[in-house]
Amino acid sequence: MIHSIAANRRPTHRLGKGLDRTAPPVPGPWRMAMLLIAAAVSAGPFSPLSAQGLFGPGKFKIEATDDRFSTSATTMVIGRNNRLTKKSPAGGIYINGQGLYLNPVAVKSRDGNLVQIGFLVENQTDIDTNYGSPNSLGALRKVSFLVNGTKLIATAVTAADQRFSNAIAYNTITNSASSALSERGMIFLKTQDMAVLANAATVAVQIEGTSQTWTIEAKDISKPFLANVRAFYATQVASGG
Repeated sequence: MIHSIAANRRPTHRLGKGLDRTAPPVPGPWRMAMLLIAAAVSAGPFSPLSAQGLFGPGKFKIEATDDRFSTSATTMVIGRNNRLTKKSPAGGIYINGQGLYLNPVAVKSRDGNLVQIGFLVENQTDIDTNYGSPNSLGALRKVSFLVNGTKLIATAVTAADQRFSNAIAYNTITNSASSALSERGMIFLKTQDMAVLANAATVAVQIEGTSQTWTIEAKDISKPFLANVRAFYATQVASGG
């Protein structure tokens, strides 16, 4: 029998003190990343970037953040539910909404001009007192794309963050407890590199974390992934948004 209980679990990393949306007109990459992550999860520390479904991720959707009460000079548009693969780092297949998500993000000025573009990266997994966390990548460090087998696009992860859910499930049969774990961060790309991804026929991706490095071959990339990136780029960049 599994019981779910609430506990106050402190995250391994916390967002910076005094973080708000009153940033300078064009914040630096680290501060921009922190603002984007804070905005994307503003509904709560465990409102995941991808809104897990029971049998997989929800439908891909493009949303603008609510900036009506912000004095920031920038706004954000995010594509949600863009899971990279159904496979797990340990070699299994996810049948629920967990997994690695690369959700495209466009940062724009108030008059609609593109300021920055990239991905919010989130590895949604769990940790168990019996089995540990074989699908954990640790603090995310680097993401590399191999486009069409030849073009390499590599970028460092900014504002990497690891958080545990404050809900703990206890299994009275195995005498173990488990908790959801979210490992996330932000990557920024050049606009021309995002265009290369949007027009790619295939892509392989390598994610480097402090615990392990995981390579997802092109054959294992979820079919909707590139189509979602293409749709986001077409509506938010190519068309002028």
